[in-house]
Parts: sequence; C-alpha cells; structure tokens
Amino acid sequence: MLDKITPAVYPLENKPATRRERLVGCFQIVGAAVADGSGRDPVDVDVAIEDGRITQLGAVGERLDTGGLTMTPGLIDAHVHLGLSSPIQSQFSFQLSAAEIAADIFATAGAALDAGFTTVRDTGGIDGGVVTTIAKGKVRGPRGLSCGPVQCQTGGHGHYGADWEPTELWSSHHIPGLCALSMMSGNADELRGNVREAFRRGASFLKLCVTGGVVGAHDRLTDTQFTVEEIAVAVQEAAARGTYVTVHAHNNEGIRNAVEAGGALCRAWHRPRRGHGHPDGHS
Repeated sequence: MLDKITPAVYPLENKPATRRERLVGCFQIVGAAVADGSGRDPVDVDVAIEDGRITQLGAVGERLDTGGLTMTPGLIDAHVHLGLSSPIQSQFSFQLSAAEIAADIFATAGAALDAGFTTVRDTGGIDGGVVTTIAKGKVRGPRGLSCGPVQCQTGGHGHYGADWEPTELWSSHHIPGLCALSMMSGNADELRGNVREAFRRGASFLKLCVTGGVVGAHDRLTDTQFTVEEIAVAVQEAAARGTYVTVHAHNNEGIRNAVEAGGALCRAWHRPRRGHGHPDGHS
C-alpha cells in the first residue's frame, strides 16, 4: 500500500517549502515511524520518494533524517469552504477587494496543506480557477474537488445579499475564476440551468441546500427548501455526468426529501464545526 499513497512530508527547515521544492528530486526518508493508513501499527522503514511519489521502500537519493517524526498518507478533508476564508459580511457587502479575497483563499489553502491535508472537497464557494491554479503548482494548496457554487432556492440558505438588494444582483458578488458562493433558483427549470452552468465551470459534483442553516441571512434552521422534484433534477444532471449530489440538511424533512429524490446519489449530512475556510465554524 505504501507505493500508492501520497505522503504528508513536512519541511525540516524553519521556512515552509514551496510545492515544487517538495516534489522535485529524489529523497530517502529515514528514521520516521511510517503509518500506511491500513490500521496496522506504524513501522520503522526507509521510504524513497521521487518527484513527489513514493517509489520504493529502502534508501535511494538524498537522505532526509526524520527521526522522532511520523510519516502518514496525506489527510483528506471532505468538507471545506475555501471561498469563505474572508469575513462573510465584509465579503458580501463589497468591502473587500478581489485581491484580498484571493489572498485569504490561497492562505487558507496553504495552511490546509501545512496541516497535512493533501486533498480537500470544497462544498461551496470557490470557482474552478482556484482548483486549476493549485493543480498547476502556481500557489500552495491541496488537491481540490469542488462543487463550484452551492445551489440554493431564491432567498434560501446560501444567499447573503442585503434585505434591500434585488435578487438578480446576487451574481454581482461572484468573482469569475475565483469565488462564487451560490446560484439561486426559483423553480426546477432554473435549477437545471444552474447546475449545468456549475458543471461547465468545473464542478466535480453538486451541492444543494435543502434546509436553512446556522449562519443564514434569510432563512431559519427549521426551514425546508427545494421540493423533491427540484432536488431530483439536480440528481438527474449529476448522474448524467457520472457524479453525485450532496446536500446541506438540518431537519428530518429536508433529509427525507433528499434521500427520496436521489437514493444513493444524494448524501444528506451536516456537522456544525470549526473547520478550514470558514471563520464562523459553519459548514
């Protein structure tokens, strides 16, 4: 199994290594307790890494002494919001520049990598450009799987525009290629168009908000949002692309609607916690 994992390797110097510095070259990692992710106890074994991939067990290449440390496969976080790395009210009231929002997003991505996360699933907030920019190695960060904008109903969870702000102006908060928190739909046809647009912009899967949330602007935690028929449209579009729908859901009715609409393709879950990319701990 060791030849199939990507290690979380930390720099031995005081300053962080860049993504390319970590990947290019041939190294032998010696002295670390190696946990392979199988559940077995860590073992004391030397590991050879070439251009970022484990190639064999044993000593090959430049020696890096990691005695006293533990080497593990890269961690995976299945629920992050890199696009919400800035304060919500400031971000969605035009108080922050695109440059500052981008700086916050990429700082959070780098911090996630430094914490050992080599893959993250972003469940709403970034546009496809963030994923591809990290993948190209231009900025530091984990691999990303993204749903793009969250799909929400008009005035539902995921819409943070001011009360006086016309609904049609919400998309003006989007920064193409960087962040787009949500797309609003008033009916099934609008939802179908929005999810197709999300896939066009690079989404790997879809996310719908089928209930209200903890940190909501126009919704209550007990609200049930989207009908079974509307959710089924998203599931149909996702299935056509060989992927799935995940949902933000708090109450039983919303969860049941999601399961009825999508079966195994629709995963209903929500865990309020303090996590990557959201200063208020909302997920």
